[in-house]
Amino acid sequence: MRGVVWVGMVGLFLGGCDPYRRLAKSKSLADRDSAAFGYFRKGQYESASQLFEELVGLYRGHVRAAEVLYHLALARMKLKDYYAAEKYFGQLVEQYPLSPRAAEALFQQARLNYLLSADYDFDQRETRRAIDQLQVYLTLYPEGPHAAEAETMLRELERKLELKAFHTAEVFYRIGRYRAAKVLFGDFLTYATQADLREEAAFKQAMAALLTAENSITEKQIPRFREAEELYRTFVEAYPNSRYLPTLQSQYEHTQRVLQVPR
Repeated sequence: MRGVVWVGMVGLFLGGCDPYRRLAKSKSLADRDSAAFGYFRKGQYESASQLFEELVGLYRGHVRAAEVLYHLALARMKLKDYYAAEKYFGQLVEQYPLSPRAAEALFQQARLNYLLSADYDFDQRETRRAIDQLQVYLTLYPEGPHAAEAETMLRELERKLELKAFHTAEVFYRIGRYRAAKVLFGDFLTYATQADLREEAAFKQAMAALLTAENSITEKQIPRFREAEELYRTFVEAYPNSRYLPTLQSQYEHTQRVLQVPR
């Protein structure tokens, strides 16, 4: 008899500690909905997530689905499960674009990809994804509550991609693949905005062109030198006081001598 009483007391105690347990196990959709949001409000995000995941399927196509999906994404974000949170915010944007939560979901999706963005020397998939999403957010909601923050993140991510492109070109330059380096630095200069990187890229592009001419077969040396000479003169005009100028001038004169180009 005492054992039965003890079990009953434990059950009451546990039920009191978790008032949502009974609702969570209910067959009623409304009860499970109440339990999910109750867990969320209490900060029990794992329990909330499990119920939200069930509810998302049950509410599919219903107006309530967007709200549930939004809170599922928030719960995963609170648990620092950023990949899952990003996925759920994305589903909301795609499946319920007219929802009042769509704008916030789009921004949070972009912000999560921003947080997941790796250093420039690693894969930049999340960086590009975040840039695309931030651009969409700023196009759709130019006066939105997160517009200023979105602009700041966008500029930072664009600078990261510039840095990656610059260092990719620099790798080819360092290992002596001068023709490839010349092309990559040229591509970089078509869109780069960072002044210090632009100057160094223009210098290394001209250097790579001169070294390409030196290392070419005889019949291609002079035509390639003329291309390099044009890049050299462009650099001199653009950066007459550059700290790189003495090195570039020295290489230009050296290439002239090696190829026996008349002055």
